[in-house]
Amino acid sequence: MDLKSINHWKKVTKYKYLIALVATFNFLLTPIHIALSSSNPAYIIVINYTLVILSSAIIASRKRAKLITYIIGVLTLLAIWLEYSNNDSKSILICRLLLSFLLFACFCIILIRQLLKIKKVNLQFILGPLLGFLYLGIIGGILFEAIHYFDSNSFQLIDGFSGYSFYYFSFISITTVGYGDITPITASAQSLTLVMNIIGQFYLAIVIGVFVGKYINVKSK
Repeated sequence: MDLKSINHWKKVTKYKYLIALVATFNFLLTPIHIALSSSNPAYIIVINYTLVILSSAIIASRKRAKLITYIIGVLTLLAIWLEYSNNDSKSILICRLLLSFLLFACFCIILIRQLLKIKKVNLQFILGPLLGFLYLGIIGGILFEAIHYFDSNSFQLIDGFSGYSFYYFSFISITTVGYGDITPITASAQSLTLVMNIIGQFYLAIVIGVFVGKYINVKSK
C-alpha cells in the first residue's frame, strides 16, 4: 500500500463513526427510499444493508472482527434475497432474523470495545453512543418481528403494516414515546416491550454519566 492510500485510509478511519452513523440512519429511511424509487424493494434493502455492513466493519480494529462481520453480513444479504424470491419459506425468514440479530449484536460488541479505548472526549466519543442507540433500536425491531412471526396475535397493528413497523415500534419503545398506534397484546410481546423501555432509559443514563465523567476528567487535568 502506497503513502497516498495510507493517508486516505487514515482519513476514512478518522470519521469511521460518522460514516457508520450516516449509513445506519440511511438504513432506517429505507421505506422512504422504496416509496420514492421504482426499483425492486429488494435492491434498495440490500444496498442499504450493504452500506451498513461496510461502514460498521470499519469500526473494528481487528481483522478477525472485520472478517466475522463480513461473513455474517454476506449470509444476511443472501437470506434477504432468498426471502424475496421465496416469500412463503418460513425457514429462510427465521434464518434472516437470526443472522440479522447476530450481525447487529456483533456491531454492538465491536462498538463497545472501541468506545472503551477512547480516553478523551472527541467526535468519535460523541457519535459512538448515538450509533449504539441506533443498533439497539434495530436489534429490538428484529426481536419484535420474531415474536410476531411465532405468534401473529402478539400485537395490535395498524392497517397496512409491514415488517418495518416493528422497527418503528422498537424505537418508540426505547424512547418511551408511546404513540399507541401499535400495542403489544401477549405476555411475551409486553415483556419485550418492557425490557426495551428499561434498556433505553438505562442506556441514556449510562451514556450521559460516562460522557460527563470523561468531560470532568479531561477538564481537571
